[in-house]
Amino acid sequence: MSRLKKEPLLLFLALLAVLYVLIYIIPTVTGALRTTYTAEYGRLQVYDEQKGYFVRTETVYTAAGSGSANRYISEGDLVRKGTRILKLVPDSSNNSDEPSREFRNVLDRLGNHTVRTEAYTAGKEGVVTYSVDGYEAELTPETMLKKTESYYSRLERENVLDLPKTDISQGDPVFKICDRMAWYIVCFVPSDHQKRYRKGNDISVRIDGRKTIRGEVYAVKKAGSGKTMLIVETRDYYKGFAKTRVQDVRTITSDARGLLIPNSSISKKNGQQGVYVRQKNGNYKFTPILVISTDGERSVIQSTSYTDPDGKLVDTVNNYDEILKRGR
Repeated sequence: MSRLKKEPLLLFLALLAVLYVLIYIIPTVTGALRTTYTAEYGRLQVYDEQKGYFVRTETVYTAAGSGSANRYISEGDLVRKGTRILKLVPDSSNNSDEPSREFRNVLDRLGNHTVRTEAYTAGKEGVVTYSVDGYEAELTPETMLKKTESYYSRLERENVLDLPKTDISQGDPVFKICDRMAWYIVCFVPSDHQKRYRKGNDISVRIDGRKTIRGEVYAVKKAGSGKTMLIVETRDYYKGFAKTRVQDVRTITSDARGLLIPNSSISKKNGQQGVYVRQKNGNYKFTPILVISTDGERSVIQSTSYTDPDGKLVDTVNNYDEILKRGR
């Protein structure tokens, strides 16, 4: 092909390349740089999900004889000191003066930390449960901080034994009283979330996805292996607290509503956090914001206006404002 014929073809191909860049490439690049979103109201809950280990002040009562139990108090009921919990009806077919085999391991762990009772009354005010797991003496509010994550990980729901009403032998556990004035939930959260928790701060705990209780951060302690021990103290009543030792929990440090924005859009100007909001003329203006809560990826911010530390009213982002997804 002659040079004269090649030049128009090359010119045509070059023109096509320029048109392709103008039509496809430039809008894509500028769109990436100027991608926006519309600010809208939402909810942001900051939480960790993990196993929770229940720690209580609790006393196990054992039978002074053998027989069958006629229970007067239901599982989970709160009783006063001196309340009669049950009556043991003697059974001539069972005259054993040794505890039942199924409770020997539990009683070995409890040692002498049980109360032998003939009257079957509560020695103190508390919540009644007809279950034991043998950790009542060694896992207490006084010892819980000294236990390791490895120790807690060995606790299982299956360790809890229900106490029978019949075929009770002398020395068998027959009921337990748990102090409900204060009880504790021990958790292990990622160490990079430790800053979410401060001793004395209020906290909510969602138990088994069904019941939410209020509490206070009792202790925060490094536990190694990328984990932090978190202990929550609570006085709220949870029906299963006296019987349960291990439960799935969600520790909630913040539950906020407001304008929900991605953290990638937050910039700083002269030490002030803000976002770039599209104006009517198409330009983007830096607009100060007040962050209410963040989970590290998204934030809830105050809308319309807020008062700064100097008492000055500051105009901020409004609902449906158009914001740059990536700050400058």
